[in-house]
Amino acid sequence: MDEKYQILIDKSVELGAGEAKLMDTSEIVFDPRSHLKCRFGCNRWGRFWTCPPHLGISPEMFMEGFEKYEKAIVLKTTDPKVGQEAALTIEKEAMLNYGCTFAFALALCVKCEECAYPDPCLHPHLARPTMDAYGMDIGKTLEPLGFKVEFDKEGQLLPAWYSMVLLE
Repeated sequence: MDEKYQILIDKSVELGAGEAKLMDTSEIVFDPRSHLKCRFGCNRWGRFWTCPPHLGISPEMFMEGFEKYEKAIVLKTTDPKVGQEAALTIEKEAMLNYGCTFAFALALCVKCEECAYPDPCLHPHLARPTMDAYGMDIGKTLEPLGFKVEFDKEGQLLPAWYSMVLLE
C-alpha cells in the first residue's frame, strides 16, 4: 500500500474512526434501488440540503466525476458527527499534503442540530452528500472490506456510521 494511504488511514483512526480501510473505487457498487430506499425509507429526503432531491448535481454528473477517482478510504464510526469531521479532515489532509487535489468526502451531514433547509445552508463549505445519496449500495460495497451493515428487528440501522473519502 502506498505510504500516503496508510498515513491517511492512521490519521482517520486518530480522529475517531473505529476502523478505516482503503479500497479501489472500481469495487464500489452502485444500485439504482439504493436511491429508491433513500427516497422511500429515509426521513431526511427533501428536508436536508445534502439529501436528494436537493443535491444540486444529477446522478449522471456525479458519476462522471466519480469515474476519475481511483481509491477510497472508508471510515467506520459510532457517531455521525465524528464520521463527518474525520472524513472532512482526511479530505483536507489529502488535498494539502498528499497531492489529491480533488479529494472528496461523502458523509452524513450533521453539522447543524436541524438543517436550515429551505433557508440557505449555514455551512456549505462543510456539507457533503452521503454515500447512498447517489445510489451507492453501502452493504455490498463494504462487505468485501469486512464491514457489516447491521439492522435491528425493526429494520433500523445499528449505530455504525460509514463515511468515505474519494482520492485520485
